[in-house]
Parts: sequence; C-alpha cells; structure tokens
Amino acid sequence: MSEQYDIVVAGGGHNGLVAACYLAKAGLKVCVVEKNDKVGGGVMTRELTVPGFKHDVCSVAHTLLQANPLLRNDELQLKSKFGLKYINPDKMTAIFYDDGTTLEFYTDLEQTAQAIAKFSQKDAEAYRRFNKEVFQNLDMMVMGMFHVPPNAGAQAVMMEQSVVGQSLMRTQSMSAWDFICEWFEHPKVRIALARYASEAMMNPFNNGTGFGFYIILPFMHRYGVGIPIGGSGAFADKLRECFESHGGAIRVNAPVKQMRMDGSKVTGVVLESGEEIVAKKGVISTMHVQQVFPHMVPGANLPEGFEPRIRGLKRNSFQPFNLHLALHEAPQYKVGPAVDDFFWVERSHSDWEEFARAFSDLEYGIPRRDFVAYVMQDVYDKTRAPEGKRVLNMYAFCPYNVKGGPQRWDEIGKEVANGFLDDLRKLTTNMSDDNIIGFSWFTPLDIERHNNAMIGADILHFGSYNWQIAGNRPAPGYGQYKSPVAGLYMAGASTHPGGGVTAASGRNAAQVVLEDLGMDFDELIGN
Repeated sequence: MSEQYDIVVAGGGHNGLVAACYLAKAGLKVCVVEKNDKVGGGVMTRELTVPGFKHDVCSVAHTLLQANPLLRNDELQLKSKFGLKYINPDKMTAIFYDDGTTLEFYTDLEQTAQAIAKFSQKDAEAYRRFNKEVFQNLDMMVMGMFHVPPNAGAQAVMMEQSVVGQSLMRTQSMSAWDFICEWFEHPKVRIALARYASEAMMNPFNNGTGFGFYIILPFMHRYGVGIPIGGSGAFADKLRECFESHGGAIRVNAPVKQMRMDGSKVTGVVLESGEEIVAKKGVISTMHVQQVFPHMVPGANLPEGFEPRIRGLKRNSFQPFNLHLALHEAPQYKVGPAVDDFFWVERSHSDWEEFARAFSDLEYGIPRRDFVAYVMQDVYDKTRAPEGKRVLNMYAFCPYNVKGGPQRWDEIGKEVANGFLDDLRKLTTNMSDDNIIGFSWFTPLDIERHNNAMIGADILHFGSYNWQIAGNRPAPGYGQYKSPVAGLYMAGASTHPGGGVTAASGRNAAQVVLEDLGMDFDELIGN
C-alpha cells in the first residue's frame, strides 16, 4: 500500500524545506522527497577536499534571506530553538583591478562612499544619493519579495499610478550598465557596480537587467551579508531539524519520475523506483518548471499557450565554475593589505570595453578566467576548517554551452580548473603546492549533475529579466504558486522572487496552500 500524506514536497532544497516546515507546524502530515543523499539543494556544505574542511557546494552567503520574516521574526524558531546563527561582517567585498588599484565595499554606507571617493568625489556623493533614494522604496520592495505577487497586468497598473512606480518600471527594462552610467562617471566605479549586478548571472549590458543592480547594494547596507555559521548547509540542517520536530518525514535518494495522476489531478508523486507516495491535499514542486511540464504530468490538460511559454524561458547568460581548496594559510595577495579581512575578494578589469567583451565571450561559449571571486568565510567563521587551517572557495563565471557542447567539460574541466589556480598563484605570494592540502572543482556540467533542477547549470533556473519576474514567473497568469494542474503547487527558483537563498517562495507557497485549506497563516506565525 502506498504511503499517504496530506502534502508531498517534491525537491528538498531550502524552499521546499521552508514550505514543509510551515505546513508541518500547522499540523499537516508532510513528506519531502529528494533525489540526493542529503537535503539542501544549492544550500549544502560538504567535505569536498579532505576531511575536516567544510566547503559550500553552491551558495556561500545568504544575503537576501536576512530580510525574510522567517529569520527576522524567527517564525520557525530556527535561531532560538535550533541554533541557526549568522555573521554580518563590516568588510563585505574588496575588488582589485588589473592595474593594482583597489576598491572596498563595507556594510557601512559612509565607509563605502569614502572608498569610492579615491576614484571620484562626485561618484561618492552619487553613491550616497542613490542609496538614500532606494532606501525610501526598499521596505516596499522587500515586502513584495515576501508576499504573493499580483499578476503582471495588475502590478503594471499599480506602478503606473506613481512617479516612483514609473521609475522602477523604466529601471527594470533598461540594462544595469546604462542605469549605472546615469548615476556614476568613473569607469572603475561603474565596472565594480556592474559586477554586483552580474551576480544575478546576467550580462549587465543586456536590457532587462537594471533591477538586479538597483536593489542589491542598498539591501546589503541595510541587512548585511549573511554568512551562516557552520557553512551554507547549516540553514538546511536547521530546517530539517525543525521539520522533523513537527513530525515531518524526509525521503532522500528518492528521485521523482512523475506526478501521480488521477485523471487530470495530481494526487502524489511516483518515484523512479516505481513507488507511489500519495498526497491527499496537494503536491508542492520545487523542481525546475521545465522538468515538470509537460513530462511529469501525463494526461493533464495544459492551457493554450502555457507550454510554449515554459519552453521559451530565457536562461541566464553564464553559469558557475566552483573550485574548493583546503589550505595551510590564507592567500597573501600582491596588491597588499587593503583586501585583507574581506571575506569576498574579487579581481576586476580596469577597462570597460574589455569588461564588456569578456561577458560577450561567455555568452558565445568561450571560457574566460576574468570573473573570479576568492571567498573565505572562515575569516569570520572558524568552524569551517581545523584549527590553524583555512578554506578557500573560488567562484567563477563560465559558459555551460562551451564550443563543442557541454559534454566537453569532462575533457577540459581539469585544464580550466588548473588555469584558475595558476592565476591565483600569480596574484599571490604563497600559493605554492606546499600550501595546498586539497583541491577539487565543479564544472558547470558537474553542477547540473549534482542538482538536476539546475538545467544547463543555471543556478537560478532562468534569468530574472523584466519579463520573467514577479507575477510573470514562471509564466504570465501562473506567478502565484499555483500550477495549471489541479493539486499541484509550485515553489523554488522557478517562481517569485527567483533564485538565490531567500526562502521567500517556500514561505509564500505555504501561505497559498494554507489559504486553500482554510487555515490562517498569520495565526500560525503568531501575528
């Protein structure tokens, strides 16, 4: 006989776990099924080099999560009961340009403005004005992130009613680079800010990317960086503890083959093993929307136009190449002590034309070694490595679709990885073999294999272009966490507000499910 639950969550990433926690707390019988041997998805920490060294598989900081009421109000007692802890260091990011100059970004806005003044006093003043302007709208935007979005038409009507709304619509439509150039004049300042915009995995010179820059730095100044103590996976571990404390069940090594169908209604999941798990009140999928539709819902009558919209989703411009090193001592950069004690150190161009060409190469499938961040959370979190040792994560941009096809990564991955390591050696004074205890890497193809919801190694599922955000995510008319198939809800990076560690879609989807079941979410969280 098939196991029966009220709700089955397909996909054990952080959004699936968050939704499951709220629903289990509400008294529902919930099961999470996950294909990997461990829950967490992109929020996972493993010993990837040698025992005792904790490496983050994908996400390295949880910045956007810091504004979520889940964390700020401790709605699931992850902090007070289960011990989840974050650090928000003053020193955020240090950039060194190819000519040896540096630019530092701090949690403190004024310190950052003073660093910018090294290049342009005018830009320092512009940075103060820009953040002041965004701060006036930030609460509204944050509230929108952690609530079910209106449909795109209704949102456009609302935004048209005010100067602020009209300005935001314009910002969403233009390129991040053009928007930055309207505010700032110095090429190095522009490049540094565009690199922040590119962390959304989109070419900042492409139209529809402006909003990616608009929010990120003001957000970090207000809420901090969000480094999880114990590794990125600590968040998933605490969610699992919370979920199981409320009676929830987790099935790992349990990949979903398709949804269990009763006519055109979803009534559970069918695992690749053939086992069926019944969901009496609904299934929440956090998988990529292209995994699910139409392949996993046989017999469902999908509305006209839905499938073409799902097939036509535009992926991000480039993908990650992750490298992990276990070290005796931290890298000593030749640019000097200006970058010391920053957990995120980044190399950068000085010339904006070369900067732009490098992004174009990535989009045409040409690997580059220009875009690399050297991340060391253990500057502030000493749990990451044995006493006296260090952990380094190198995070680079690469194309999934290299010339010759993505399978070529199996041929060239080692060569590219060693190239990144050689570059680090040239930029430092102490990265000889004697300092390196262990070294491993994930090519874009490896990332897709680790998490098959990241189709094409797109860690955010698909781009947050202005036509693929809010109520249009994943498709117009289906941005409120309800799929077009009865009994099936959607969450995860394919839904609002997109990828990254926000926990927003998991929390929002739980609200929608509870509302459909006639249960009060505000009462559940104690409001």
